Amino acid sequence: MHSTLTRSNAVEVRRKATAVAFSAVITLYNEEGNIEPLTRSLIDSFRTHMAGIPFELVLVINGSEDRTGQIALELEKQFDELTLVMVKKNRGYGGGTLAGLANARGDVVGFLDGDQQVAAEDVARVFKACIEGKHDIVKILRVVREDGPLRVFQSRCFNALFRMLFGGTSRDVNSKPKVLKRKALERMNLRSTDWFLDAEVMIEAVRLNLSVLEIPVVWMEREHGSSNIRLSSAVEFFKNMIRYRYGRR
Repeated sequence: MHSTLTRSNAVEVRRKATAVAFSAVITLYNEEGNIEPLTRSLIDSFRTHMAGIPFELVLVINGSEDRTGQIALELEKQFDELTLVMVKKNRGYGGGTLAGLANARGDVVGFLDGDQQVAAEDVARVFKACIEGKHDIVKILRVVREDGPLRVFQSRCFNALFRMLFGGTSRDVNSKPKVLKRKALERMNLRSTDWFLDAEVMIEAVRLNLSVLEIPVVWMEREHGSSNIRLSSAVEFFKNMIRYRYGRR
């Protein structure tokens, strides 16, 4: 089966010409240690736990400067389920994810990180729950976290402030995967190009009165590479919440 390629605005899309029921978008920046085991484990898990349901794994190579892009092209030769979105210049986490979502074709669309901190079986559980259930959004809830006490503290503060400013019942705003029915996704006006995209999805969920299901999982420690979230990212989170709340989006 041959790949079809499209190019626009410095983005090259490589996909196999097949219909899909759901799409999983992963934005990757300098993840050469994670991309291959992540891809293999997710495809195997989707094939096992969702047998017979056609899917695509959309890998967004977001201006990576290491071998992430090269490894993605090698994996493309092995898996028909892969769609590659090759972004020449890094667009930020949100910008890369939006590029992936724009090129995803499933009736159910989700996005997640490329750091393997959520077990592949749990990722499949979240997608399956969204496909088979009535909720507009299904996402994880990190009930056990192995990423350190500082991150846990930051997350609790962020979630408490989020609920105070925007309402809703989500206990873990920034957790991924987030999986959405396409009809829900198309009603959202997502524009964040930074890490605030996760919060923006949940703000839109509250605004549109969408139903959200949170599935408890273990959040594992990153084994390969380093996180791209810095202290400045946390500061930007809080600034963005104030901008959104008081109309300075």
